[in-house]
Amino acid sequence: MPSASHELPVDLIRNDPAFAVELFREVSGMPLPKFSHVRDGAAEATHTAPSELISDSVVVCERPPYEHEGTDPVKVMAVITESQLGWDTRKQYSWPAYVANVRHRHQCPVALLVLTPTTALAHRFAKTIDLGCGEVRPVVFSTESLRPVTDTAEADRNPLLTVLAMAAAPTDNSEALAALATALTSIDSSASSLYADYVLAALRSATGNPLEDLMTIGDYQFRTELIGRPFREGEAKGEAKGEAKGRVEAMAESVVAVLEARGLSVPDRVRERVAGESDPQILSGWLRRAATVEKAGALFE
Repeated sequence: MPSASHELPVDLIRNDPAFAVELFREVSGMPLPKFSHVRDGAAEATHTAPSELISDSVVVCERPPYEHEGTDPVKVMAVITESQLGWDTRKQYSWPAYVANVRHRHQCPVALLVLTPTTALAHRFAKTIDLGCGEVRPVVFSTESLRPVTDTAEADRNPLLTVLAMAAAPTDNSEALAALATALTSIDSSASSLYADYVLAALRSATGNPLEDLMTIGDYQFRTELIGRPFREGEAKGEAKGEAKGRVEAMAESVVAVLEARGLSVPDRVRERVAGESDPQILSGWLRRAATVEKAGALFE
C-alpha cells in the first residue's frame, strides 16, 4: 500500500501542479506573481542531473507574453517541492543546488517548499541555509498541523487539501468522511482511485477498517482500485444484460471478485452460496462486507 506521508503529496502535485503553488501561498503568505497557468517542470534539477540532485517535484508558473516578449509563454516562478520524512543533514547542501539549477534552467525566480510529517521536523528544516555569498530560505510546512475537513462545501472547493488533511490526520468522524467523499467525487476519477487508496491505508492504520463506512457515504461508491474495478466490471455486465437476473448475477460475481482482489481464499462453498443468492439487497450487503471481512467465510456471519 502506498505511503501517505511521502508519496501522497508528490502524487497530488504530479497530477495537479497548481496544488504546489496553492500550498506555497498558504504556507508562506507571500504574494505571487501574476500567472495564467501552472505546468509540471519535471523533477530533474538539470537535464543530466545525477540521482542525488533529483527533487520530488518542480512546477512552473507561466503567463502569456507581452507584445515585446515574443510568442513563448513567460516563466514567472518555479516551485520545488520536497517531501521529507526524517532529518537529513545533506539537504542543506543539495537543496541550494536544486534551486540554482532550476533557476538556471527555467530562467525565473525559484521557491523551495518542504513538506514534513511533524512540526518538530519542520522547525529543523526551516532554518535559513547560508551559502557564504547569499542564502536559501526553505518554506516549510508540517502536515501535522492539518485538521480533517468536515465541511462538504470547503471540501468541494479544496479537494486536494481535504485528501491530504485526512491522510495526515485520519479519523472516522462521519462529517469528515462525508467531506472526504465529496472531495474524491470532485476529483478526476483517474486520480481519485489512487488518492482513496492512500487515505484508506491511513484510515485503516489509525481507526481500524472504515471501508464499509466510506463506501456508503454520499455518492462515492466503490472508487478505489481495490474494490472499484471488480464492482464496475460486474455492474457493466449487469447493464449489458439489461435484466434483473443479469444484475443479480453481476453482483454475485462482484462479491467474489472483491474477495479475490483483497487476496482472500474463496472456498467453493462460499462461491456456491453467493452464486445461489437471488436477493439483490442481501448481495449488496455481502458486497460491502467483502471489502472488510478477514476471511471469506465471515461474509455470512
